[in-house]
Formats: sequence, structure tokens, C-alpha cells
Amino acid sequence: MLHSQHRLLSGAVRLLDLCILVVGGYTAHAIPWPPPWGGGVPPLPGELLLAESFLVCSWVLLTFRVNLYTSRRSESLFKEFVGLFEVCLLSFAFGSTLSWTILGKVVLPPLTGVLISWCGLSASRIAIRGILRFLRVRGFNFRYILLVGRGRASSVLADRIRRNPHFGLRLLGLVEFTGEKKGQVDPARYLGGIRDLKRVLAEYVVDTVVICPSNQARTGEIYEAFLACDEAGIPCHYAPSFFSLRNLRTEIVWYGDTPAFAFQPGPGAPLGMALKRGIDIVLSAMALVLLFPVMLGIAVAIWIEDRGPILFRQQRAGKNGRIFDCLKFRSMCLDAEDKLERLKNANEQDGPVFKIRRDPRVTRVGGFLRKYSLDELPQLFNVLKGDMSLVGPRPPIPAEVREYDWWQRRRLSVRPGITCIWQVWGRNKVSFSRWMEMDLYYIDNWSLWMDLKLMARTVQTVLKGTGM
Repeated sequence: MLHSQHRLLSGAVRLLDLCILVVGGYTAHAIPWPPPWGGGVPPLPGELLLAESFLVCSWVLLTFRVNLYTSRRSESLFKEFVGLFEVCLLSFAFGSTLSWTILGKVVLPPLTGVLISWCGLSASRIAIRGILRFLRVRGFNFRYILLVGRGRASSVLADRIRRNPHFGLRLLGLVEFTGEKKGQVDPARYLGGIRDLKRVLAEYVVDTVVICPSNQARTGEIYEAFLACDEAGIPCHYAPSFFSLRNLRTEIVWYGDTPAFAFQPGPGAPLGMALKRGIDIVLSAMALVLLFPVMLGIAVAIWIEDRGPILFRQQRAGKNGRIFDCLKFRSMCLDAEDKLERLKNANEQDGPVFKIRRDPRVTRVGGFLRKYSLDELPQLFNVLKGDMSLVGPRPPIPAEVREYDWWQRRRLSVRPGITCIWQVWGRNKVSFSRWMEMDLYYIDNWSLWMDLKLMARTVQTVLKGTGM
């Protein structure tokens, strides 16, 4: 589509959205709503008009800020729904704040307004997408795409474009970087090497260039491709092969005015991680309050047995290898560390960890604590502090980390936890390598639901007295 046509359609959609937003706000105002927003003096017509103006101004500013009206022909409808909801929610929040500040009351009910407006906006997007898809499948409203590079993304994008004619994208051809290996099947018609890029841009109609370098491409030639697009005034997108690494989430960060791609390892989106941390704080605080009498009784029993320290502090490796003091109720004799060297030959766990079922260093009270995993309770303080989480890979000793294979170090990409898959399904029954695989499975497939299931399973394991 020509830029003038895109601006025309974008302007029409903006106007339609504003109309839906205003109608949604007025409809929400007309519907009776309970306190704390309702039950007061009905707003005057001037106050209602001013509140709608606040809402419209908030919407306009936010849509420019998040580029809501860029072309989304190849994005999923769900992603657009999420974007609409976020902008709608923030618009009503800002509008309500301005109304409260200037008028002394909230004229438009925010929750009702958000739901009504978002439903209307979503319905309009379904209709608009349906019309545009109908036209694109029939050869109207399309754009020409030029691929530069033979990276993995080049083949993937070519296949996606061919399988989805409703995107309205047509493959013009392929320009390759020097030294790139040809595949068995070219993703698109071959138009030349990187030295021919300017000629191709001059001879053909190109709406967008997608740069997909392979690992053989040279940095200097990639820069030349960007420069050629910049000089020709043609938009270009960048999709290198390493963007497809399965354990890295890609985003853009800024160092002042300099952008950089950020590849974030580990599970979950920021919102999910924030919820996980919130659950850790709430549940660990509640557990410390509820279990205080139990912990006090354990402390007294440990002190009576041998008059030694109540807590055992041991340095452990946390997220990204940060060292912290991990707390446990002391379950071993006072000279346990000195006896460790003599017991290493009795180790029953392979790999760089030391575990034996009947450790002679364990005291009578310690044996009971370990059977019901009560020695781990002080780690709730570590969770509250932020060194640990309720669920996550167990924190290793720094000396063990130094003996890890390289692939095993990824278990340090998240906060360590009190319990995880290995504690409830593996324990000493599996090899060290399998233990690491369980932890990485947790990291790669993390969800709040998985955390809840593991916590419930942990309670069952503790009550059975099989140890943790």
C-alpha cells in the first residue's frame, strides 16, 4: 500500500477509535454504577464534556507513545487486543485522575468505561481486519518485500509469507551476503549479491527490506545494507538468525540515545516474574508468622541437645552466581565440616555434590528435622529478603558451581528456591545430570500454575516425612 493510502486508512481508524471511545465513556456514564463512584450528584453537561475531553487527550497522547497505529498486517489479532486494552485502561486512568484533580470527582466510571470501550474497539478491529484480508487475498492492498541474507529467518519469513496471503505481502526476491551458503531451495528469487543491492532497490518497487544475515555474513556488509536502505528512504527490518534462540527473549533497551538489542534468558515475562515475587513475599511472611511457635520449639530443642548454634549459615550461589548466606536450622554436630573430608568416599550422589542417606554427622534432633524438612524453614527469611524464591532450583555451593558443565550453569539464571521438581519427584533417586535437566525443564516451562502445583506437592512430601 502507498504511504498516502496508509495514512488515509490510519486516519480513518483513529477517528473511528475516538468515536468508539467517546461513546463508550458516555454509555458507562449513563449506566447506574455503585459506590465509590456512584451515588453522588449527577455531573453537569459541561463537566461531562470536560471529562470526555480528558479521556480523548489521554488516548491521543498514549497512542502516539506506543505506536498503536503502525501497520499490524502480519501480527496476531490477540496481540492487538492486548495493546488496545492497555491503552484503553491507561486512558481512563489518566482521564479519571484529571477529572478528580480539576472537578473534584470522577465523572466517567473507569472500569465500566474500559470494558465497554475495549469491546467496541476490539469489534471494530475484527471487522477492519476481515475487510482488509478479503482485499489482500484478491490481490489488493499488498506490499513488496525484499529479503537480504540467507539466515534461518529468511527461509522462515518466506514460508510464512507464502502460507498467509492475507498478510498482503509479496516476495520480490533475495539478495545474499558474501560467503553465505546456498540452501537446497532458495527462499525467494535470487537477485544478486550485496554489491547489487543498490541496483535492485533502484530497478524494482520495494516497500520493505528485511535483513536476515546468516552466521557467515560480515558486519561491514550488514552495515552497507542498512546504509543503502537509509539512503534510498526504504524501511528495513532486522531479523538475524540468533533471534530464534529458544531460551532468550528479545527486546530493545536504551543507553541514553543509543538503542541496543537485549536478550533476556530465563522464564516468564516481567509481569509474571513480578507476580511470582509478590507471591513469595506474601506467602513467606504469612508462613513465618504462622510457624513462629514451631520454629521457636525447634530452636529450643537444638540448643538443649548440644548447646550449640541454632542456625547454620552456608554460602550459596544465587541468581547469576551472586553469593548469599543460606539459612538452615543446624541438623549436624558441631564439627560436621571437619568430618566431611573423611566421608567423601561414601558419597551416594554422582556429580559435584555430596549426599549420603545416613550421614553420621546428623544429630537426633537433626534427623527428625530432615525427615520432615523442618530444617529448611529459616530459608523463608532468604525468600523474604529476595535471595531465594519459594520455588526454584536449589542454591548450590560455589565450589559445586565451579565444577558444572557449561550447559548446567543456566540453572543460575533464576532465583534459587526452597523446592522444585527435583525435591518432590527426584531427590536421590536420579543422577546429577538428570537433576540438572529437571531444573532446566522448570526454567524453560515456568508458569505460576507450575509453582502452585510444586508447592502443593511439597506439602504432601513434607507430611509423608520422606525428606526434602
